[in-house]
Amino acid sequence: MNERGAHSHFYPRMKARLRRVLGIALRAGAGCAARMRPRREPREWTPRRILVLNGAHIGDLVIATSLIPVLRSAYPEAQIGFAVGSWGAMVVRDHPDVAWVHEIDHWRMNRKAAGRLRKLTDYAKSRKRALREIRATGYDVSLSIYPVYPDFLDVAWQAGIPVRVGYGSSRLAPLATRLAEFPVSNAFLTQGARQAETLRALGIEEKDMEKRRPLLAPDSEAAVREVCGVLGAADLSAVRYRIIHMGSGAESRELPVEFWREIAAAAAAEGVVMFTGRGPREAKAVAKAMEGVPGPWIDACDRLSWKGFVAAVRHAEMLYGVESMAGHVAGAVGTPCRVVYGGASGVGRWRPEGASCMVFTEHVACAPCIHGCEGAECLRSVAAKQVAGTR
Repeated sequence: MNERGAHSHFYPRMKARLRRVLGIALRAGAGCAARMRPRREPREWTPRRILVLNGAHIGDLVIATSLIPVLRSAYPEAQIGFAVGSWGAMVVRDHPDVAWVHEIDHWRMNRKAAGRLRKLTDYAKSRKRALREIRATGYDVSLSIYPVYPDFLDVAWQAGIPVRVGYGSSRLAPLATRLAEFPVSNAFLTQGARQAETLRALGIEEKDMEKRRPLLAPDSEAAVREVCGVLGAADLSAVRYRIIHMGSGAESRELPVEFWREIAAAAAAEGVVMFTGRGPREAKAVAKAMEGVPGPWIDACDRLSWKGFVAAVRHAEMLYGVESMAGHVAGAVGTPCRVVYGGASGVGRWRPEGASCMVFTEHVACAPCIHGCEGAECLRSVAAKQVAGTR
């Protein structure tokens, strides 16, 4: 093996070992903190204010809204708050069943184009501010629904929330007063169902658990007007359109523009095609995909706010996409969607929850692999005609 090959194997191994050591140290530190400053549950309690903590990204937060109907059914008098990253705060802000939103931008989850030092600084500032808000709110219960670090169990513990639910898989598990087991044996169990295991730790009855479903805020008049403006229509009921959302938080999940040209050509036969996306990279991809595609189509990239995007999906006839938040939004608002997934993360776990959502993938022996590969046969072997429904 040459020197370059030796280094390519050495550094990943060292990085993995360092992560294990840091993980052990973090868990040990959490255990010491819990013993030195024990904060036990009260003997009798009825939740008045419940905090859900999830610093992940938009799709994961759309999934997390499926806990809201369960909590509302089990504790109708309780108020609900969310602690989230600023990048996903709009998912729960202005939600009729969410009273408070606290923003914590953990450096590990931060996808912004900034250096590590800047991300650490932003995390420290946002955590300090959110901790102050959480203490002032006076929550009775916290639910840390992200299964690994960072799950914000440390924030709930430091805020003095008396009942703290987390996963046994967390490095900060010693800071919880109740633990749930994160299901790993059932590959077809959705992420929403896995998050709901934290609710079982509270003893919530099955009749309440059956109400679990993603629940986004209803459309505002302003959001509907925004979509009408993009479509050039006075009334959304007067226009038929389908959405193509090509982008994802990870480029490895995306498909070539040629794939989307074929989808767009088929979708245009049913009405207007609306391309959605955000940022320069996705805007460039949309522009390439539209080259040579017969209309009618609309480039809505960077032209819709979050609320406008949700309204656009809600009123669309169909959404086409990849593994991204767009499919989860479609599932939450009841719009049929056809999405293409690779096998890296586990299709069964991350598929959108919705009766009208179809997921296309090529089953390969190496999936799920977690990391993905350059060939991505599980993703790129799916035919556009199959997704478009033309064969």
